[in-house]
Amino acid sequence: MRRKYICGNWKMNKTSSGALAFANKINDFKFENVDVLIAPSFVSLESFTKSVKDKIEVAAQNVSEFEDGAFTGEVSTNMLKDIGVRNVIIGHSERREKFSESDEIVNAKIKRALSHNLSVILCLGESLEIKEENKELDFVKNELLNSLSGVENLKNITLAYEPIWAIGTGKTCSSEDAENMCREIREIINKNYGEISKKIRILYGGSVKPSNAKEILAKENIDGVLVGGASLDVKDFIEIIKCGENL
Repeated sequence: MRRKYICGNWKMNKTSSGALAFANKINDFKFENVDVLIAPSFVSLESFTKSVKDKIEVAAQNVSEFEDGAFTGEVSTNMLKDIGVRNVIIGHSERREKFSESDEIVNAKIKRALSHNLSVILCLGESLEIKEENKELDFVKNELLNSLSGVENLKNITLAYEPIWAIGTGKTCSSEDAENMCREIREIINKNYGEISKKIRILYGGSVKPSNAKEILAKENIDGVLVGGASLDVKDFIEIIKCGENL
């Protein structure tokens, strides 16, 4: 059985003091049967990592493809590791669309992260235009394989399917459609990487909230959720964790 993975991506929200308040509240909540991860902003990473209990993993929302040096505004793998961060989200659609991150850039970031023993959550997902043309499977397949080009070992990779049209819009991909895509992604991994397809965790993201999390998490090929807006409210996020705990 793949252990459920409940991940929160705060995006550009919460100050460091707000992150600390969140940590103080979630530290009192006990869970046993799921893994939990939270990705705060860069400015909150170090203080949040020190404040939240060890059982909760912490991730950066991005990382540079470069090692060190004259790259103003970038954050390196060494900087993350030095403050105790061991996970990173790469390839989120907002990075791809708003900051022009191509599959090639995403691929370089993944290789850099893996070479420094960071665990990666790789995001995938199609736009509404692609979906309306019924080309979403081909798009996601190409995005996946291009992003993983030259990557031979997927042991430290989690995949997150996030249809762009469902992120922050209130529109949720039906649990059936989400399951179908996650199953297809697993099959692509099986064809290209073999047995690891049975172990790799595939998350769903896109307007996940307490009211729909249980239905989504109950699907065979959905091993967790990547939560945006609902992860900002500690009560809502705890309710989503409970949905995974109670399956």
